[in-house]
Amino acid sequence: MIEEQLKTEEAIREQIRAAIEAIDGALQGIVRFLTPLRPTMRNELIQFLGGHVEQARHAKESLEKILLELQRQKES
Repeated sequence: MIEEQLKTEEAIREQIRAAIEAIDGALQGIVRFLTPLRPTMRNELIQFLGGHVEQARHAKESLEKILLELQRQKES
């Protein structure tokens, strides 16, 4: 029973890590996409995407905090 629970907890941590990496990759992709654009086009897209990017950043930070807490629980 305990071994099964440990496997489940590790699987959850792996899923959280994967989600963090996916969000981070998406945010980096957006920045790489926007960088070469003309300033006018870039500013318009930033205005349009800004709220979504901010939500993604907050989600990433929340997942990182959850992962850190799970790691602390594992170590204690």
